[in-house]
Amino acid sequence: MTKWILISDNHTEQGILYDVIQRNDDIDVAIHLGDSEFSFDDTELSYFHKVKGNTDFYPEFPNEAVVEKNGIRAFFTHGHLYNVNRSRMHLAEQAKANQCQFAFYGHTHVAKHEVIGDVHVINPGSISQSRSNVEETYVELEIDENNGQAVIKFRNREHNVIEQNQFKI
Repeated sequence: MTKWILISDNHTEQGILYDVIQRNDDIDVAIHLGDSEFSFDDTELSYFHKVKGNTDFYPEFPNEAVVEKNGIRAFFTHGHLYNVNRSRMHLAEQAKANQCQFAFYGHTHVAKHEVIGDVHVINPGSISQSRSNVEETYVELEIDENNGQAVIKFRNREHNVIEQNQFKI
């Protein structure tokens, strides 16, 4: 069983990333999906695999990446270069081309989980500035690699679960 944390779009807010890490000290993988507006080597980002968002201006940030843990592969990017406001199809195709079961993105500030062509496409929402009727969120994703079951939990800033779904990978 592995535990992944996905977070995005804190837009200069300091302390919230530390808070999420401290409350989830048993995580195996932590991913920041861009628009922190912090420098690449900021200590608050040091716990995370990270990518460049459209408001991140340091060249050290990659635009996209793949992470693998216990046979589970995830493609991740901020999303603006994939036009995720219109469709996540290209994002899912890129994940599939990289042999990934998951595609993670941010940018829209809207929490979402959908399946596109056998790829689980997940946006954790924005931890600082939601653009929907759902409050600010991040994602806790628990994956049981032995039976292919996963649980996604959208958590608010107080770390309470506001939505939870179980699914098969």
